[in-house]
Amino acid sequence: MKTLVERNDEKSVLAQWRGAYGQFWIFDVSLKRVAIRLHRPHEKEALYVTAVGCEHIVGPFSWEGADVSVEIEPPGAEIPTHARVIDKAAGFDLRCSDARVFRGPSTDFEKTFENFLGESS
Repeated sequence: MKTLVERNDEKSVLAQWRGAYGQFWIFDVSLKRVAIRLHRPHEKEALYVTAVGCEHIVGPFSWEGADVSVEIEPPGAEIPTHARVIDKAAGFDLRCSDARVFRGPSTDFEKTFENFLGESS
């Protein structure tokens, strides 16, 4: 089961995962919802950055040495109007309506968003 990282803790939690392996993990066929997984070999937990209302994506599907950040507009909003998931060094930039960070087990069994966050989509 995955747990939501509070918005005011996202920056520090993402900093703890700096240097992890980043990969484009799960997506809807429309690409309107995607999840980026940050993981390290031999760790049972992974970090998932989920995005909804995706509009534009540039960058690799997987990369070493991830340094992912989530930027929302307006800054500090609980419900943003726009968001970006960025890793400048990797050249990764995902623009969307909202992005949230979750902690959860590092598993290779998930194939779709169905039950990804513990509920049906």
